[in-house]
Amino acid sequence: MAPPGTLGLLLLLLLLGAAAAQPECSGCLPGPGPIAALVAADVILTLLIAGGAYWLAGRGRPAPPKPRPPEQDSPYQELQGVRGDVYSVLKR
Repeated sequence: MAPPGTLGLLLLLLLLGAAAAQPECSGCLPGPGPIAALVAADVILTLLIAGGAYWLAGRGRPAPPKPRPPEQDSPYQELQGVRGDVYSVLKR
């Protein structure tokens, strides 16, 4: 197995080598290849960061279960059969 900093050093050397191999020009636009590589790298890094955040958030202690609220009487009046006298006042 390689030492921990080997991958980073290798990537740095590759980038420096690629930059040294490019001819100097002012006003040159990058082709579609480097742009696609930048977009792909951005998407991959974004997914890695989001996945790492999701993984770290899931490692926390689970929340304690919420206690159930006590049973309460219904706020509605229970109907006790048909009673005409209660609503007869409304018809007048």
